[in-house]
Amino acid sequence: MKSKLSQCLTNSANIAEDVDVHGIRKLGKQGRATYMYSFYGTFSSELDKKQKEYILRVFRGESVEKARKEFAILNALKAQELSVPIVYFFEENCEIFGKPIMVMEKVNGDDASKYVNDEDTAKRIVKRMAKCLVDIHGTNLLLIKNSGIMREQYERKQKELLEIRFFINKRCPSFLGFSPPIQRRFIAAVKQLKYEEPKKVCPTLLHLDYEPNHLLVSNDDCIVVDWGEANIGDPAYDVAWAYHKLRLERENAKVDLGEYFVKCYEDYSDKRLVNLQYFKDTVAIEMLKFCGLSPFRAKKYRDYAKLISILFGNIFGEVTRALYVRRLRQVMDGHHTPVWTNIRYVQRYALRYLERDRYKTAN
Repeated sequence: MKSKLSQCLTNSANIAEDVDVHGIRKLGKQGRATYMYSFYGTFSSELDKKQKEYILRVFRGESVEKARKEFAILNALKAQELSVPIVYFFEENCEIFGKPIMVMEKVNGDDASKYVNDEDTAKRIVKRMAKCLVDIHGTNLLLIKNSGIMREQYERKQKELLEIRFFINKRCPSFLGFSPPIQRRFIAAVKQLKYEEPKKVCPTLLHLDYEPNHLLVSNDDCIVVDWGEANIGDPAYDVAWAYHKLRLERENAKVDLGEYFVKCYEDYSDKRLVNLQYFKDTVAIEMLKFCGLSPFRAKKYRDYAKLISILFGNIFGEVTRALYVRRLRQVMDGHHTPVWTNIRYVQRYALRYLERDRYKTAN
């Protein structure tokens, strides 16, 4: 592995010859899509030797397309001098790992979530998060390769979420007395939403997972990481996602950090997000879909086991849902974002938002 990494660094732009790779270690925090390692590279300059720390990301499963997309986006954003990590090389067919790998700079800093959890610094860091997202949404899309494909991926995802709302509003029976209580709450909450499609807006680059745990505060700057889910679409989606994640992180904050983030974003961008309430609702539904309450699931139009649990008996529904949550928790236990390891907490938050909170904050 050392010789392979040394060769790749040597062949990369702006890297000197004779790179000595050492100190390889697996990081404690892992994402769902990658295994992550850190290592040091010591290389010779004209006058002396220098040492630099790097991150090695090994992409899991069938993730070549996602890895390729992230590499292209990071290069495009760095070319526009936005605050993202430098990527040095990407290899689709690594002989050592048998998976795609990417090497990037190691950013030394703390997650923004550390500052959000402090009353004295929360508003300041949220304000910086908003400014950073405005800059990202101002990215020149002509510099991003395969932007048309990214737009199609976004539209496909939104179509799936819209189908959930349509199916529940038009097809789910009103009487659900035999289904599990939490399922009845979800169906009832979605039914009371006005069914509508979002208005057309000018598309922008979207991070699609913009939250405090994906921003590193380094030398008074915010570095945005984890671009694997990025697409092109309505900027209100990114704002709505960050809104919910900030509220999830700090439900008991003196100031509603989600609403404060929205205010700061609209102040910096000098425009009002016309589809914000729609996407606030959509993201809450997406969270509940992730938690297993939707009659739909990824890569499958309809989950018939969940439909049966909606229509028939508490026991079947509770058992199938408990098994799903158990498997999901096992997957998420190693995730770097702690809130996702508490599936029940996310369920309660998103349900409460759809049932009550949205009516306090609706635009």
